[in-house]
Amino acid sequence: MEPSRPSPWRWFLRLGVGTALLVWALSLVELEGLGGLLARCRLAPLLEAFVLFFGAAVASSLAWQILVIPLGYRLHLGQALRLSLVGFFLNNLIPSGLGGDVYRVFALSGFGVPRVQAAASVVVERWSAFLALLVATGLSYAAAFPLLRGAEAPDFLKGVWAPLAHLRLDWLMGLFLLALTLAFAASTVLALAAGRSGSPALERFSMGAPVGEFLAAIQVYRQHRLTFLAAAFINLASPLLEGLAFSSIADALGLELSPLLFLAFTPIFRVLNHVPISVNAVGTQELASIVFWNPLGATPDQAVAISLLIHALKISVSALGAPLYLVGNRYRVERFELSTPGKKGCPAGGESSQSGHPCGGEGGEGGSPEQPAPAPRIRKTQSKG
Repeated sequence: MEPSRPSPWRWFLRLGVGTALLVWALSLVELEGLGGLLARCRLAPLLEAFVLFFGAAVASSLAWQILVIPLGYRLHLGQALRLSLVGFFLNNLIPSGLGGDVYRVFALSGFGVPRVQAAASVVVERWSAFLALLVATGLSYAAAFPLLRGAEAPDFLKGVWAPLAHLRLDWLMGLFLLALTLAFAASTVLALAAGRSGSPALERFSMGAPVGEFLAAIQVYRQHRLTFLAAAFINLASPLLEGLAFSSIADALGLELSPLLFLAFTPIFRVLNHVPISVNAVGTQELASIVFWNPLGATPDQAVAISLLIHALKISVSALGAPLYLVGNRYRVERFELSTPGKKGCPAGGESSQSGHPCGGEGGEGGSPEQPAPAPRIRKTQSKG
């Protein structure tokens, strides 16, 4: 069963909406002044921002690497980073229905990892990133609240809806934190309920793997909660590093704002990248930049310039995935036996989702858990993707 691909018409609709929002944002700035800002920006802070964005990608890759271990596989950090960057490249530069997460699943399964387990590792990594984003939002909001207090939304929102003229940024950030908390709690409850009932809606998240076996692979992480929390802690570095990158970009434009303000609004920008309104948040991010930075001392020209440079640097980091895809695989994915309490000699998860009996052997009830068959050694292979 292959994962379903979204309709191309949906992508073109998002492209049209994003273009309209971008035109609206550009109508609020002086194009000559915007071009002058981009031409005069300093290179050193931009290089610093590039390194910080790359560091965020490394943190995400490290979190994914440790989440593969409970499944009984060792994934080299260089391989995890390579697959993640290729996934970012696909998400940012190629207008297709093949997402970066789907690529990671199929690429990992090409190295000998069963697709159900590859899909489980990617989904759980995304879930740990969701938890990390929630924690980062709370921490940054608490730190930046004194700076946000009393700041009102820009005047151009009056033409959209009159009550928006009285919108305050501290209220907006508080409402976002509340909405994110409710979304995490509700989605967790729904996921657990769907996991018990085997809802067909899970087919989208299983990314082509059988839903029943996918749910069985997910259950492995219930026995490795500390590993999940460690991955969430590592993923906490991603929004923090991106917030510092935003601050470096503002410094390159000569804008002096506290880094706490950029850390506070980075979670909103990360969510905008996943809201299916425009393609890669083009247009929505520019308008959001004016809404957030203008009341805090940035001109609309500076706010849009920050947003455009964020797009450019993220694309530059993701572009590293193109040569890495062409180079191919240079690391092994190793299988090992991971014992669980009460099931000596069984691999991670205890009961195999493929064979259905305790140690995943093929000898039926007569299989001996004390003497498991040695796992096949996976040789170093060269991969085209």
